[in-house]
Amino acid sequence: MENGKFSRVLSKTVYTSTLACMMAIPIMAQESDTAPAVDDATEVIEVKGIRQTIQDSISIKRLSTSIVDGLSADDIGDLPALSIGEALETLTGASSHREQGGATEISIRGLGPFLGSTVFNGREAANGSGDRSVNFSQFPSELFNKIAIYKTQEASLIEGGVSGQISLETVKPLDYGKTRFQAQVKGNWNPGESDINNSAQDFGSRITASFVDQYETDNIGDIGFSIGVQKDLKSNPEQEARTTSGWASCKIDPSDTGSGLYNSGDCGSSGTNNLNLEVDPATGVAPDQGVPYIFVPSSYSYRQNITEDDRESIFAAVQWRPSETFEVNIDAQYSDRVFQETRNDFLFPNSRRPDSANVSRDGQLPVDLVITDEGSLVSATYLQRPETISAFQERMEEYKGGGISFIYDVSDVLSISSDFSVSKTERRENIYETRLRTSNTDINGNSVSGTDANGYAEAAIVVGQDGSLIPLMTLRNFDVNNAEAFANASEVRTRVDTNQFRNNTITAFRTDFEYLTDSEVISQIKGGVRYSKLEYVGYPRTREEYTDFNDADALKAGITNCKNDSFPESGFLSSVTGGQPLFTNLDDDGNVIAQGTGNTYATFDPLCIATMSIGSAPVFPDPEDTVAKVDVEEKTTAVYLQADYDTLIGDYGVRGNFGIRYVTTDVTSLGLRGPLETTTAINQEGLEVITSIDLVSGAELIEVAGGSSYSELLPSLNVVVDVSDDVLLRGAVYRALSRPSPSDMGFGRSFNGLADESEEVESIDVAIGTATANGNPNIKPFTSWNADVAIEWYPNEDTILAFGTYYKSFEGGFENVSTTETFTVDGQELDTLVTVQQTNNDTSAIYGVEMTATHAFSYLPSIWSNFGVKLSYNWADSDFEVEDTNFGSSNIVAADGTVIQRVGIVDPAEIFGFSDTVMSGQFYYQDGGFNAQLIYKYRSEYFQQYLSTPGNLRYVGSTGVYEARVSYKVNKNLKVSVEAINLFDEPKRQFIPSPNNFGEINVYGPRIYVGIQYKL
Repeated sequence: MENGKFSRVLSKTVYTSTLACMMAIPIMAQESDTAPAVDDATEVIEVKGIRQTIQDSISIKRLSTSIVDGLSADDIGDLPALSIGEALETLTGASSHREQGGATEISIRGLGPFLGSTVFNGREAANGSGDRSVNFSQFPSELFNKIAIYKTQEASLIEGGVSGQISLETVKPLDYGKTRFQAQVKGNWNPGESDINNSAQDFGSRITASFVDQYETDNIGDIGFSIGVQKDLKSNPEQEARTTSGWASCKIDPSDTGSGLYNSGDCGSSGTNNLNLEVDPATGVAPDQGVPYIFVPSSYSYRQNITEDDRESIFAAVQWRPSETFEVNIDAQYSDRVFQETRNDFLFPNSRRPDSANVSRDGQLPVDLVITDEGSLVSATYLQRPETISAFQERMEEYKGGGISFIYDVSDVLSISSDFSVSKTERRENIYETRLRTSNTDINGNSVSGTDANGYAEAAIVVGQDGSLIPLMTLRNFDVNNAEAFANASEVRTRVDTNQFRNNTITAFRTDFEYLTDSEVISQIKGGVRYSKLEYVGYPRTREEYTDFNDADALKAGITNCKNDSFPESGFLSSVTGGQPLFTNLDDDGNVIAQGTGNTYATFDPLCIATMSIGSAPVFPDPEDTVAKVDVEEKTTAVYLQADYDTLIGDYGVRGNFGIRYVTTDVTSLGLRGPLETTTAINQEGLEVITSIDLVSGAELIEVAGGSSYSELLPSLNVVVDVSDDVLLRGAVYRALSRPSPSDMGFGRSFNGLADESEEVESIDVAIGTATANGNPNIKPFTSWNADVAIEWYPNEDTILAFGTYYKSFEGGFENVSTTETFTVDGQELDTLVTVQQTNNDTSAIYGVEMTATHAFSYLPSIWSNFGVKLSYNWADSDFEVEDTNFGSSNIVAADGTVIQRVGIVDPAEIFGFSDTVMSGQFYYQDGGFNAQLIYKYRSEYFQQYLSTPGNLRYVGSTGVYEARVSYKVNKNLKVSVEAINLFDEPKRQFIPSPNNFGEINVYGPRIYVGIQYKL
């Protein structure tokens, strides 16, 4: 049985069993209520482990005055998950985006991470991605002791979360109240890593230590401190089948041989649509509206990775209480992560030239051109010139955060507090890569079988058929494992990139007061003011490119010395090919040739081959100012006033809060303009191609500034009604906002013609014909009016059955507007059509329902009393629409101000990150110190933005992942554990630019950890 089918069957079984168990709760609860009273002398059993964690989670939800789901642990390191992201996914409505096999960004109620916010100890946290989400893989779960998701707003919460706010808390030493030393060692084994030859990290390790203590002194009062450190060293094996991020749409019109599929060359360039879809005002119809088309990338490729991931973290806190009325808290967090990856890519770079239906079949492979009604390629034939790219990437990300706060009790009823904090993230990403292309003769001067005079080979592609999830390639007489065939000395190319250089800093100060009243209705009044400044600088890629190699003797020596004797990994992509080979090599009669058939290809050592190409080891360039640079400063001031109430209305207890928050924000965004120059190279056909467009060195740069200001009033009301001792009714009405990502407020420009690195651009008109704005300084925040209603039943401390519904009415949507801008390139003034994404006055809505059901079967006989379940479910629907920048509908503003409508050929996506269904289920067993859990997490398809081109649609397919955890507490000091994520090797599938058009697949395999924990 295939993994996907097995997962679906198992998930249905788990959920059916869980729901059946939940249906029995009312009867069992009634039986429990009739049990005899417990005598005072009866031994009280203290609940620990996973059952206690779930009880604490129920308690957090029940006692809150807003709609909250959370997890807490009495001890540091006891949150039941390998990472913060994995822990958050167990809460109702929370789901993650997976990268490198782990949970990273978190979405709340199926909405995208940009609609939520995250705070550490009540403070905003910076990140290196350029958005406002938090990469939770950067932070160790062992050093937090409480996480919560606030799904409704309170005036006292920092604004920024339409979908909700994630709150992470570290321990406060005095409040913790006991001395604790803890050490934990986990060994990591990833089964996929065992298939890699000469793995950088066969087994990983995760070592954590923490210490908490308190002191009472006669002179300076009470003081406590805590410190936690972690060293996490592991691998993240990943196998990939890929396309380029830049796509073209090519019309299928046999009468038009000058463009589209029947063109003799490429049928389109990156980001282009060669259908004329601009509406003719005279007819109201676009000329090519309804004409068939095909989506094509510039290349299909496969990537084998060898990785090493090294993270070091330190968290520390000091809590000082010099008197009963004054308290000082100081905390700091540091995390440094270095991720290194060796990439072995095999590319088919001529994928914009599929053979048309009328091509002569003489000599062609027996594969027909098949295209779906939506323009997705199913199968085709090509002339391809295969190439290899050997690359090394390293990403370095450093986080520093912390602050100091003061609390002063002016009197028994009045308290004031202040907090100053800084959060800073620096991200650097460096890459060097060397491309080798095939030739018709190998390094020894012998003819390369299967190639023509220019090194091209007959190839055919079949995408996602017969059980395969990925494209499979067939070639005629060409051996993809023959390293000596990649002997085209004139087209050796090495690129050395500083790929990302980003700094994000948030500085904030706030002061608050709390006043206890003697009113029978209003229990407390609180208020405060907060000021924050966000600074984000993102440099575009800086590149040194070496293309003047052309030394056949040196290439021969380089290939001989740098080629890998065998493919670095066994079983490469075999889990997603449906039992078929990745490459099939056929002879002239259609017989399979064993050599060249399989899942391997020629690979080279990246450093060795790059040093051969350059003549020395690669040196990464410094970042440079270009027209694509993003430099944003955002200043925000917020004031709020909130009243908490707790009273009786008739026989019902009513509690909650109401308040108002006023926010004003000023955004300044700087960009650079100036004369540009092209960098060119000569390709194999002897044609000059453009490789980059940069600011003229030494030329005077003109700084342009943009930005906006806005003010918003955010009222909120939360109500909790105690219908009975075990039934609560909740409601909330509030207005919320989510700000655009810092990178979305840039004033830079990126030329679409050069976006696809595997595409050769010969014309300057093509290179700069269209451009995408790197953000919009005038983009406004997302605001919404929201309403929530929920009913919750708590029959006992192990059980909750909660149903809720919510509605969000958005004020504003996204639209693409294209205008013409003039750039000076090589001394010529050239017009470029620049597409900007901006907010408009459209309204849209999201509505949804969520359910939480938790129960322990403690009343059942024998071992059955040790079982328990938790089920979370969220469903939502929306009429929000995001159009694709290149292939969606758009308005084009001509030079004279005339607005021309462009018809879209791709349906709009839902709001970024929106999944209509999110659910998770836990089935656990606990007997004394023994705990076992099986967890299932599901998230339906969603739109995942690209950071640099947020208007380009990319979908991540529906995913269901299983996890398991087993632990045994040997005694009060010692615990052993085994944990596993992605048990059944669920891949991540991506589709571009429509939901069914193959874009990429990532295969991670399971991750297994074995640990031992010691507490003193």
